[in-house]
Amino acid sequence: MAEEKIKIETEFANAAYKDFISVRFGLTPCCYYDLQSITIKREACNWEELKNETLTRTEGLVSQAINCDEVG
Repeated sequence: MAEEKIKIETEFANAAYKDFISVRFGLTPCCYYDLQSITIKREACNWEELKNETLTRTEGLVSQAINCDEVG
């Protein structure tokens, strides 16, 4: 899953960069890319990641729940 996520994020970054270059400087890419379908794949992957109920432990990361009513 991690390799697939990296691949999707890389495809999205490349497509977004090509889109930026074409809008900003008027340079069209030599290869066809479909930013919309890559964005949909990326959002679906992010949604699956949020939907995953299994949390993985990360060393050095500390989280604390706070009550927003008590802040301030």
